[in-house]
Amino acid sequence: MIELLVIGATLTIAVWAAGAQAHRRSVASRALDRYAQSRGGVFVPPPASPRGASPRVVGTQDDVPYVVELVRLGGEVRTRLTATPPRGRAPVLSVLQRGMFTTTKQATLRLGDEAFDRAYLVTGGAAHDAEALRVAKGALLFLDDRCRGVWLSADGAKIAASWIGAESDPLVLDAARDAVVALAGLHLPEAPYR
Repeated sequence: MIELLVIGATLTIAVWAAGAQAHRRSVASRALDRYAQSRGGVFVPPPASPRGASPRVVGTQDDVPYVVELVRLGGEVRTRLTATPPRGRAPVLSVLQRGMFTTTKQATLRLGDEAFDRAYLVTGGAAHDAEALRVAKGALLFLDDRCRGVWLSADGAKIAASWIGAESDPLVLDAARDAVVALAGLHLPEAPYR
């Protein structure tokens, strides 16, 4: 009898958890759909396969294509915006929100802006690429005020900004979009001067 109660309770909890997860996915999907409609983007519902794939928003700003999506990283849901440069190369950078990541890496450079340097740790990048951060500084400081676990990475071909949670605030999504699009639109030379 006790075994049946335990099994019943376990099944009830599992069904409740699955329902809560489906509800969160539905809310996130609706938020991204509203964002796409309000910003002239295209909402792409999650595909049936692979299971757990994210809905996306695909758009362009200043001739730079960008994508908004939800990703799972280490068991946590993150909102991610990516952009690719339409020509030339993107900067090569790694920027972490201070106090949110465990890292043994030291700062490779500082922007020289007190608020930015207090909010973020730049763990990868050269001086010529760090100058590119100045165009995204305001948007990144806005994200620092509103989000946890902000991470910006750029490998020369793609820029990505992500943070913890399924974002529904269009102003936060706008700030992240502005940051990645600004960095992708810089038209950096293929090989910097030495």
